[in-house]
Amino acid sequence: MAEVQRYHAFVIILHWLMALCFILMLASGIAMEEFIIDKSLKFKMFQWHKSLGVLLLISFAFRVLARFIFKVPKLPKEFSKKDQRLAHFGHLALYFFMVALPLSGWVMVSSSVFGLPTFVFDTFTWPHVPGIAGNEGINGFSRGGHKYMGYAFTMMIVLHIAAVVLHLKKEKINLLKRMSFRG
Repeated sequence: MAEVQRYHAFVIILHWLMALCFILMLASGIAMEEFIIDKSLKFKMFQWHKSLGVLLLISFAFRVLARFIFKVPKLPKEFSKKDQRLAHFGHLALYFFMVALPLSGWVMVSSSVFGLPTFVFDTFTWPHVPGIAGNEGINGFSRGGHKYMGYAFTMMIVLHIAAVVLHLKKEKINLLKRMSFRG
């Protein structure tokens, strides 16, 4: 059987869709926390932020499922053992944040004393995690975790992109081909 050189088209689409959503999530999260925004606009931003979080949780489930269905291209043979370990660790860290960030946001919203619903793209209401409404301890913990994981995830994304650029510049290994729409 021939070695797979690229990810499957479904995985590629999911990768870039999730990347775009996470960039929008990180930008909107920072904007809502750091800037003075009109309350009605902030409410809409929160709803979009939460809607994207729901979309990302669902996308993550498909991403994990796709990992079992489609062959994953092997790392380039030019990679040292250290590069292989770093790539493996980096992907595990990215996967951790892909699920932990939306889950911590869901817990944060569910444990809020305000009890505001999540209207997913104004089409349906996403349920709260049962049994934690108004729990200030859980809310504070999830709020802090969500914020700091957001910063850590941003750093992991920067490292992920930097690794792709570094391998291209230093070793002439174009990793982007593996995740591009054109073969």
